[in-house]
Amino acid sequence: MARIPENFTQDLLARTDLVELIDSRVPLKKTGRNYSACCPFHQEKTPSFTVAPDKQFYYCFGCGASGNAVGFLMEYEHLSFPEAVKQLASRAGMEVPESRPETAADRQKKDRLQSLYDLLSRAEKFYAQQLRQAPERQKAVNYLKNRGLSGQIAKTFALGFAPPGYDNLINGLSLTESSLEHALTGGLLVRKDDTGRTYDKFRDRIIFPIRDSRGRTIGFGGRVLGDGKPKYLNSPETPVFHKGQELYGLWEWRQSRDRSDRLYVVEGYMDVIALTQHGVPNVVATLGTATTEDHARKLFRQVNEVILCFDGDKAGVRAAWRALESLLPALDDGKQVRFLFLPDGEDPDTLVRQQGPEALRALTDKADTLSTYLFRHLSEGLDLDTVDGRARLARLALPYLDKPAGPVYRALLTEELSRLTRLDKESLIQLKPAPAAPRPATPPAPSEPSQEATAYGYEDAGYPPAEDDPGMPYPEDFGFADDGNQGNAGFNGGNPNRTRPNPRQNSGRKGPLTLAERLVLVLLDYPSLIDQHPLPEGIDTLPLPHIDLLVQVAGLCRQNHSAAALLGALMALEQGETLSRLLKASLKPPMAEEMATRLWLDALSQLEVTRLEAALLEVEQAGMPDPAHWQALHKALAEARQHARKPFD
Repeated sequence: MARIPENFTQDLLARTDLVELIDSRVPLKKTGRNYSACCPFHQEKTPSFTVAPDKQFYYCFGCGASGNAVGFLMEYEHLSFPEAVKQLASRAGMEVPESRPETAADRQKKDRLQSLYDLLSRAEKFYAQQLRQAPERQKAVNYLKNRGLSGQIAKTFALGFAPPGYDNLINGLSLTESSLEHALTGGLLVRKDDTGRTYDKFRDRIIFPIRDSRGRTIGFGGRVLGDGKPKYLNSPETPVFHKGQELYGLWEWRQSRDRSDRLYVVEGYMDVIALTQHGVPNVVATLGTATTEDHARKLFRQVNEVILCFDGDKAGVRAAWRALESLLPALDDGKQVRFLFLPDGEDPDTLVRQQGPEALRALTDKADTLSTYLFRHLSEGLDLDTVDGRARLARLALPYLDKPAGPVYRALLTEELSRLTRLDKESLIQLKPAPAAPRPATPPAPSEPSQEATAYGYEDAGYPPAEDDPGMPYPEDFGFADDGNQGNAGFNGGNPNRTRPNPRQNSGRKGPLTLAERLVLVLLDYPSLIDQHPLPEGIDTLPLPHIDLLVQVAGLCRQNHSAAALLGALMALEQGETLSRLLKASLKPPMAEEMATRLWLDALSQLEVTRLEAALLEVEQAGMPDPAHWQALHKALAEARQHARKPFD
């Protein structure tokens, strides 16, 4: 059966912020690192519905409903899988390709994208290491200290250093010919057209990693040390980095404990970092571009009030007006924008360092609202005591009255213009420019048989919240109560045997996770472990609980290299009760990679011992074993037991 290409769905989910999607339908409240609300899928008075932004995954502890963006739309708005994908695609400005089976080219594209994320993550670690170890690091350290940054804030924002030289990153990451092409695609390297020479893009610069809403590194900014040009250098547009859509510092703010309903938008990396260090963590920056409509929509999905900070010079005024034009279409009722123009010679960084965050908040209280700034800007040079001046203002302002998304806001703008021009509202309404002819509506997609939507229903169900997160009531030792066949809650995927959970049927087994379940959780965070340290042959025959699930997941890991894709494939398995337990357990924070590797290796040793013991018992019970085979099994078992007792390096 034809299906929407999996790579398209994964790309669509990568561009969708689940917090923004759900919050536009069910108001969410920030609780620690996550967001919570009363569950929209069952009646409750105490919030048990949790959204984990790092993993783009939701879970209800009351009824077991869970899934990703596609699953949420299917359940909340009663859509089919194609309809949910189409709605998400429209929201993201994407066009759903013709349904067809996933091809080898699709899989290659998905793998290339994941390889790009992995390479950018490696580059971030390299730059951070250079800030600690490079021989030339002292000038970078001195610069950061002179700007008043602490070691902790540098760690929070993962600041790094690109040493002087043209091949430090190339050599540091041991890039091969194929990975050189990946690094060029990711904006890490530059190739000269005339000579074909390839070299590091960032050299002798402080490095600012740029993260998306999931915390993945998607690009970098670099501040030159010395007199080089340009002063700031950003990654170019890449398959994963679109600077007109991203906001620097947004992910870091969402990881903080700050619960402000206000976000400051500043112009530079250092402004974001300095404000965060000095007690104003609710701050983001655009990435060398004017504020776009995409920025505006993302901002308003986070908070109800946005404060735009600008220099008071002519360039600042021009930037403010461009921002206003971008913000208007996203301005809904209940949202507010203020324009804060800083005194001459001041920027947010110096202001908070010299006068403290109170000075910034005091200026904020005096800042113009969007409506005030709109009419003040349009009235400059006009004499509103004359008919000519008022007529000119009316003509200038009328095109802006219908731009805000909120109908109440539009009505209030009209009322304010009526007061300023002394024209009644009916006259202004008649004078408004005629609206553009609407585009033909896209006919609804015909009803299609639902494909195996479970492959997409549970992307990235990870472990983002901290142990002390007040929004996440963790039972002890992963000992969650099972909820029957609830692992597939969120949507049914066309399978009549998969039903939405009943909150009154939480009667599954309790107790800690089995060894196989724990190993599945390790693989969800670190799928590459299966390639580095595969499972012993033949363990699928062992009489261990859930060993079949572990073997299945191990096989899926070789086909799905990201935790997101792995979890999506995992949800297509018929393991309802066990998967329900794993979904709940996956909301815990992941263990460190080193600890996970040690656990994995230790478990492999124990599994190998168990396998050899079972094989030896089978041989002995068969009667008259082959002496050579029997002796080889005994020797292998002794070596396995000895290895299992050794500490891992």
